[in-house]
Amino acid sequence: MNEQAKILIKTLSMLDDRTLFLEFNDEVIIDLEAIKLIDKNCDALVAGRKLKRLVIAGKNTLITKEARVFGQVKSKEMRNIVIAEAVVVNTLPQKMVANFYFAFIKDFYPAKFFTDINKAKEWLSKY
Repeated sequence: MNEQAKILIKTLSMLDDRTLFLEFNDEVIIDLEAIKLIDKNCDALVAGRKLKRLVIAGKNTLITKEARVFGQVKSKEMRNIVIAEAVVVNTLPQKMVANFYFAFIKDFYPAKFFTDINKAKEWLSKY
């Protein structure tokens, strides 16, 4: 992961051979350029294998409309790769964004947001 990605990403790793773990830093704004950089780093790590995703939103981390649209398009492209996705949120605005995102991807793969990482992991373990 390069220095630019480290500004956005706190942790990017595999929890196990089928679960990508992506944790964002606190108080960052994810714009279109940033989400493309994040996507590139995730793709390099997973190398096209089928997987589950656990995403942790940093405290007060926000995503721009352009980045959300890119994420929705990317999710549609990855519907045959992603098994399930759990997103841990911290704030009401993050919950609202998650609800909108999940409404868009509901036909692609199971996805759910949580406020507790252990509950998110437990839910993902079912897939």
